[in-house]
Amino acid sequence: MELTIEQLFKGKATRIKEKEYFTTEQYVTPFINSVSKLTNDFIINVKPADQISLTKDGEINFEDVIYNRVWIQGVLPDEYAWDNHKKVISMIYALDTRKPLVKFYTGALNMACLNLCVFNPEMLSVSELEPESAINYSFLRNAISLTDEIHAYLNKLSNIEFKKNDIYADLGHWVDNCIKAKINNGFGTVKLTESTPIDVYKNLFYNDKSKYFTTDDRVDGFTVYNAFTDLITQDKRDLVNKFEKTLLVKDVIGI
Repeated sequence: MELTIEQLFKGKATRIKEKEYFTTEQYVTPFINSVSKLTNDFIINVKPADQISLTKDGEINFEDVIYNRVWIQGVLPDEYAWDNHKKVISMIYALDTRKPLVKFYTGALNMACLNLCVFNPEMLSVSELEPESAINYSFLRNAISLTDEIHAYLNKLSNIEFKKNDIYADLGHWVDNCIKAKINNGFGTVKLTESTPIDVYKNLFYNDKSKYFTTDDRVDGFTVYNAFTDLITQDKRDLVNKFEKTLLVKDVIGI
């Protein structure tokens, strides 16, 4: 569910298994205040608590709502952009996971489709979200100055060319890589499903409604990469592991 900042701030404090957690506004205000020095462009997605109250009209009652998972992307201005990709500084927190957590990361958004692009695991910070405790926002102090490899990888992808027959042969390797490739930051294992490369293949060569569909027998690496990341970015069920799943794409297709 996509929200405005005003709607986000109405998220109430909650108790989960006798542990008390602050209001949404208390958690996100330091992040928004810090990133607002650079941008006023925020993309906000949330997962409300499973049980929510409704107004008389059957709409979500934003005056009485709890957000268990929050994902905020601060999209930086054009001076930080390259090749239609804008830099983002993001915050994710989740209260209803096995171990409540908070993540900060930097990456880039493909502004043609808002797909996330990340290639360097050092651009991610993960820590436990302790009940009744303030979040450590120290990652934000150096977020802008962190050296990333996004530009170099995007250039590399644009210069890679896949033949349809090669992708047909590579498909088995991609599936095998999805089985083997994983990331664990101490908060559970993150993987791509084995069906992900098959869905990518369908969107490239069979699904004529896909924005990545082509009738050519050759396709560049940038298109293949975005066919993967589109599935991750558009997955509304998982707000927590966008960075890690996108990072795995690099290993799955072998760049």
